[in-house]
Amino acid sequence: MSTIHVNPSVETVEGWTVEQVKDFLNSKKDEFSLNDEEIAKFEENGINGQKLRVRPRVVEFWKKLLDAKIVFPLPQDIEESELNALKPYSTVENNYICLNKGVITDSDGMLYHNGADTGVQLPFKLIDEFGGMLCLPDDVFFLGEREKYGSKLLIRNCYLQLLELIEKNRGQRGPAETGCTITGTPGIGKTYFGLFILFYIRYKYPKAKIVWRGDKNTCYLFSPENRVLKGNIQQFDGALNDYKNFYLSDAHTMTWYSAYKILLTSPKNERFNEAVKWPGFTQYFMPVWELEEITTLWNFQYKNKKNNEGEELTFELVGILLEKWGPIPRSILLKWDDETYQRKYYNLIAQADLESCINSIDTAGMPTDTISGRLVHLDVGSTFTDAVYRFASPMISNRLIQAYEIKTKRSVRDFIMSSCEYPMVAGFRGNLFEDLAHIELQRGGIFRVRCLNNNSEVSERHIKELECNWFMKLKEARKEYYNRPKSKTFASIDAFSLDNNTLVLYQITVSTKHDIKVKGLDDLKRFLGWGNNINNIHLYFVVPPNIFEEFPLQRYKTVKDQDSQKIPIWIKNIPQYALEINMVEQRNSKRHYTDSDSDTMLRGGEK
Repeated sequence: MSTIHVNPSVETVEGWTVEQVKDFLNSKKDEFSLNDEEIAKFEENGINGQKLRVRPRVVEFWKKLLDAKIVFPLPQDIEESELNALKPYSTVENNYICLNKGVITDSDGMLYHNGADTGVQLPFKLIDEFGGMLCLPDDVFFLGEREKYGSKLLIRNCYLQLLELIEKNRGQRGPAETGCTITGTPGIGKTYFGLFILFYIRYKYPKAKIVWRGDKNTCYLFSPENRVLKGNIQQFDGALNDYKNFYLSDAHTMTWYSAYKILLTSPKNERFNEAVKWPGFTQYFMPVWELEEITTLWNFQYKNKKNNEGEELTFELVGILLEKWGPIPRSILLKWDDETYQRKYYNLIAQADLESCINSIDTAGMPTDTISGRLVHLDVGSTFTDAVYRFASPMISNRLIQAYEIKTKRSVRDFIMSSCEYPMVAGFRGNLFEDLAHIELQRGGIFRVRCLNNNSEVSERHIKELECNWFMKLKEARKEYYNRPKSKTFASIDAFSLDNNTLVLYQITVSTKHDIKVKGLDDLKRFLGWGNNINNIHLYFVVPPNIFEEFPLQRYKTVKDQDSQKIPIWIKNIPQYALEINMVEQRNSKRHYTDSDSDTMLRGGEK
C-alpha cells in the first residue's frame, strides 16, 4: 500500500491520487464505517483529491455539534422558585437560562438528559413563544459557514412539533414510514430546520450516518466517529441504501433510497410530486413565522445591528417591513438593508393583480408564478398536513382589491360570494373577506348578530366608527381605536376594541369551524394591561351571510389543536356571537391604507 502522510488535525485528502484515496479508505474502513460498495463507488467515479476535500470548519462543526447548548432569555416576571427544578440541568448566565450539554426539550417543555426523560418541565413562561436558541460553541458554525448560517439557530415551536409528528408517523405502516417532504413559503428558513434536524439525529441516533445534500449539489457524509466525507450523491449509495441512516436533501429533487428521507423544499411540485407517490412517504407543511418568533430573533441577533451607512434595524423598522412583506425572516431581517431587494416590492405589486394571483394556483393548489412567492404565503393548518394560500400582508391584499375594483368595475364582494364552492381558492377567499370585514368593522354601523351560547334570535348591534391602530406588541394597543395586530399569526383574535368597558374581540372566518386557542386569550389578559377598564369580554365571529344563521358555538383548543382540558372560568364566561357582514350593500369607506400612507411605510420606496 502507498505511503500516505496525513495531517489528522486537517483531515483532508487534497492532492491525493485515486489509488491513494482507495488505499486510505480501505485502511480506515472500520473507522469510517464504510463498506466495500462505498469504496468501489469512489474509485468508479474517478474521485480525485479536490472533490473529496472537506474544509476543517465543516469537520469541526460535526465534532462539536453535540456540545451545543439550548438557551432561553430569562423573563422579567419569572420567580426564582419556578427555576428550582431546573437547577440540576441548567445554569443562569447574563439573564439567560442555559440548558446543560446533553439536555434538550420537547414541544411541551419536558427535559431530556442524554435521551432520558428527566420528569422536569420548563416553566410555561420560557417556552411560551419559542423552543430556545441552539448555540454552538465559540468559533464553530453550522456546516462551517460563518457568514451564511452563523452559530445560533432559533428553535421554532413548529420544529419540535414537526419532529414529533415525523417520529410518530415513522412507525410501521405510518404515513411517514420511509420519509417525508417539508415545504412552506419561500424565505421562512427551511434550511435552518434541516440544520436542527442534523442536531436532533446526532443526539437521538448516535450510530446513524447522515447524508446532507445542500447548495450546489454538494453532499456531505457525516459519520458517527466524527468523520466527514464530501462528494456527489452517487458516491454515497452504500450509506443511502441502509435503512438505519438518514438522507436530508435541501431543495433538490429526491431519488428513492432505503435511508430515511427528508426533503426540504419550497412548494415546487416538480421537486416532490414523484416522491409523495412512494409508499410511506408523505408531505408536511411548515408555517410562516409567529410575530413573537420574529421579535425574539430580532432581539437575539439583529437588535442594534447597523449597516455600512450607520442605519440601524430598529424595532420600528421591523414593524414597517412586517406590514410590507408579512412574517418572513428573509425579507424582514436578512434583507432589511438591501435596497434593491426592498424596492422590488413596488415592482411585484405593479406586475400582479387579484385575478393573476388566483389564476396562478394550479390543479395541486400551488402558485405557479414567481410573483406568488413574495406576495402570497402558505397558511398552514395546526396539524401541518394541509395549507391554503393567503396574501402575504393586509397592505398587499388591500392594494390588489383596490386595483381589481377599479379595473373590473366590480366589487370584490362578488368574487367572495361566487368562489365559495372552489376549495383551491379558499385561502384567498377568506383573505379577501377578512380585509373587507375589517373595513366594515372600522367604519361601524348597524350589524346583524346572534348569540351562540343560547342560539338566540337575530338582533342588531351598533358599532361606532374607529380609526385603526396597528400593533406589534399588546402594550401598543390603544383604548379608543380598532386594534389590529400586524401579524396574522396572532392567536385567537384578528382585532379588538373597547366599547363602554366591554372588551370586544373579533375573529373573522368564512368557515363554520373556527376553534378558539386558549393561549391567545391568556396572552391578551396577561399583556394587555387594561384590567381596570374592562367589566366584560365578548367574542364575535365575523362571518358572511351564507353561514351566519347556521354558525355554531365554537370549541376551545390548545396550541396543538387538541380540546383544552383546563379552561379558566373567565374564558368559559365569555359569550360568543356571530356577526354578519353585508355582502350586497357597498358604501364608501375608509381603507386601512391609502397610497400615501403605505408609501411612507415602505423603506426605500419611490414617493
